[in-house]
This record gives sequence, C-alpha cells and structure tokens, in this order.
Amino acid sequence: MGNKTDRIIDLTRNKTKKTSIMINEELWELFKQACKENNTTPTLKIEKWMINFADENGLL
Repeated sequence: MGNKTDRIIDLTRNKTKKTSIMINEELWELFKQACKENNTTPTLKIEKWMINFADENGLL
C-alpha cells in the first residue's frame, strides 16, 4: 500500500499543469460555496476526485 501512497503524494506535489474547464457559472459558484462550507478548496476537491477516479479505474 505504501507504493500507492507514495504515488499519490507525488501526484499531488508536482503540479506543473495549469488547465481550464468550461462549466456553468452558477454550478461553479455552488461548488465554491460547498467547498468553503467544508473547509476545503475547489482545487483540492477536484484533485481528490481525480485521484479516486484514477484509482477506481486501476491506474494507481
């Protein structure tokens, strides 16, 4: 399990890709509000979702 943990740490530390996404403005505002209420940031929440999705698909 340590290997997967190390991989996740590497993936969350070495941030070199900046990207933009097109989404509904109201949805984005709701998402930011939900993040604020849960003491997290949109970037962190999206990053966690991406890691979980990659893991669920056997890529980690």
